[in-house]
Amino acid sequence: MDTKPHTDIGIWYSTWYAKTTDFSKSNRENTWTAWNIAVEPLLPDGSFGTYDSIDPNIISFHLELMAEIGIDFIIMDQTNNIDVDGGYINARSLMTAKVLKEYNDAPEHTHKLRYCSAIGGIQWTRDYATIEKEAKLLYERYVQSDFGSSDYHYTVDGKPLLIVYAGNSGDADGWANYAGDKTYSSRFTLGWANNASEAGCYGWAFDKGTKWHPETVVVMPGWDNRKGAKPVPRDGGRWYDQSWQVVLDADRSPERIVINSFNEYAECTAVFPALTENYPNMPYTNPKGDFDSYYYWNLTREYIRRFKAKFGE
Repeated sequence: MDTKPHTDIGIWYSTWYAKTTDFSKSNRENTWTAWNIAVEPLLPDGSFGTYDSIDPNIISFHLELMAEIGIDFIIMDQTNNIDVDGGYINARSLMTAKVLKEYNDAPEHTHKLRYCSAIGGIQWTRDYATIEKEAKLLYERYVQSDFGSSDYHYTVDGKPLLIVYAGNSGDADGWANYAGDKTYSSRFTLGWANNASEAGCYGWAFDKGTKWHPETVVVMPGWDNRKGAKPVPRDGGRWYDQSWQVVLDADRSPERIVINSFNEYAECTAVFPALTENYPNMPYTNPKGDFDSYYYWNLTREYIRRFKAKFGE
């Protein structure tokens, strides 16, 4: 009997928010103040405020809400080097993986989630050997752990997925022609992210619009890295709608839909509920121009529902 393939829905997840003090300008002590991120995300008690990504209660809260709307896997963004700034981001990513294991192991949680990571050291080194180096670190720290099996780590083609953000400096063709050591990288299925809005990639900005692909399609509500690049305005949800319509108008479903992002506030792609009135680069406003902290989260829930209804998921 033929079984209809399931489309996995993933979402980029930022684990780099530190908050060990209230006023520090060090990103490893208070990322919110260091990066001038004037966003207040939803907290577990229903209030809005900033948090530390290493807090298990915050991670569990995020996982519960993601599972509730049908997210299947998260992509932990470690693209600024695995051990950057003393390893504070990796420490929070490891905590996320550990909490995800606890979440999946709880029998009351019937919708299980998976995690994977994205690396990106090659964007600075421009050396494909960097991919192998980072793959080794992730394999030893994640795959060879009690949270490294396919019960927790997201797999593609039978191997853990590892996404490489190459910026403008590397791609799958260059990697295929690279003759250096691939001992650890070969233990992963590599996916790619770049700045070219390329069909089949896992990100990044897709400023040229969403491209349909049978394997991976990226949907995004908007983008603004505040560094001189032309932003992608949210336009009251219209960009997000156009992005999802590429998926909804297709005559078949892809293997994966990747949402950019859950909580990437620095580049203004987040959809998780938050107060954004003091952060003009990422307005959570509806088509009428009214602020609504839940607007993009509710849109995401509705788009997933419509997708599943159309394709019988």
